[in-house]
Amino acid sequence: VGFLPPLGVFDPLGLIETRNMARYEVMEIKHGRAAMLGFLHIILIEAGARFPGYLSPSAGLKFSDVPAGCFASLEALPTAGWLQ
Repeated sequence: VGFLPPLGVFDPLGLIETRNMARYEVMEIKHGRAAMLGFLHIILIEAGARFPGYLSPSAGLKFSDVPAGCFASLEALPTAGWLQ
């Protein structure tokens, strides 16, 4: 954790002894992967990639009908989808 070749372990507050640092390393890797997937999702949606089929068959809403963009896509979802 924080290993710097000329200086050794960088831990100015002494937190390594009081915490399970292996758990934090695993959590950091997991959150980094989730952030990369989120970024890939935004790139694909802006490029026009959509799933085939219906997002809401009862409302007649297809995946291709949902606009790109954060707020526009959130407003396009039916209320029942939010409650689900």
